[in-house]
Amino acid sequence: MDYEYFKNIRDIDNLTDIFRRDVVLSYMDNLLTNNEPFSFLILDIDNFKTINDNYGHHVGDIVLHTVAKSLKELTMGKGVVGRYGGDEFIFVFPNITEYQDIWQICFDILKSTKTLKIPEYDDMQITYTIGVSRFPLNSNNIDELLILADKALYRGKIKGRNCFIIYLPEKHADIKLEATRDKVYTPMFLHAKLYNLLTRNDNYQKNIQDVINFLGSYLLIDNVCIETDKNLLFQYTHPLIKKKKLLRYGFETIDQCTSSNGIFIENTTFSSKIKDSNPLLKKMVEQEIYSSVICVISAFGYTYGYLRAEVISLDTGRIWQNDDLVTLICVCNYIALMLYSLNVKELN
Repeated sequence: MDYEYFKNIRDIDNLTDIFRRDVVLSYMDNLLTNNEPFSFLILDIDNFKTINDNYGHHVGDIVLHTVAKSLKELTMGKGVVGRYGGDEFIFVFPNITEYQDIWQICFDILKSTKTLKIPEYDDMQITYTIGVSRFPLNSNNIDELLILADKALYRGKIKGRNCFIIYLPEKHADIKLEATRDKVYTPMFLHAKLYNLLTRNDNYQKNIQDVINFLGSYLLIDNVCIETDKNLLFQYTHPLIKKKKLLRYGFETIDQCTSSNGIFIENTTFSSKIKDSNPLLKKMVEQEIYSSVICVISAFGYTYGYLRAEVISLDTGRIWQNDDLVTLICVCNYIALMLYSLNVKELN
């Protein structure tokens, strides 16, 4: 880390007491000019608008200052952090471009939120989403490096936040940021699309598979399937995830652990204490499933099965958003009503 470069710089953001964006971008340009490799990160505080709305902007300012102090300590000796604007922060880590090295840095940043305390608001949970690009691996242009990191950040948000995405050309080169944003449907349009997929012809099995495939792709879920009393059906695995053979949990186990509404949500990796006391969590851990939503598919007292939406890759646990849950529950209801109207007795 070249501390000489920053020795005479006084351009500090007044609120967060870290560098302003132009300082960090200027440092990036200096590294590019000298052909020194580096990694560039964009970090968003998840659901920051909700913090402002629920607690007030003065508390939002406290959060920003506390987060900035933590991020500055985390980057000390390895890189530089600045405020990009709003609740976004940017980092440059010179001479750190190996995938595993930058993976570890991102993991440590996310892990730090588990011990982050907001003064006078100890119960407030803060999480981050991070996008990463690298020079010269991804580009030798500042603007393009920002775009690539923003693509990775956006993918992380769609995936459920509280995660990091490192841009890889072989996996992400075809993503068009503008086109991707255009595909963010309003809730009404999204539900209309799902209903249309499910009812567009008489081949209900193909229609269900199309809906499952769309859900997995749109919500960036690692694995989606329907568990019946005999099989796992309609399995979708995200193309960026290595497909693995999953096992049934069993209706008895699911019924024992779901809520009265037939819904189970788990967002974290599991301690041995919780795992041992919950048979469903125990089976999830055995299959290396780190985050899951399970919803019952039933109509008029008849249960066809359970929709399983799962994270089977461990960077961090997915934070399931309310819109995700509403969408998954509605799909279960659509499927159940369609099957009931067609007088289908079972999916096996």
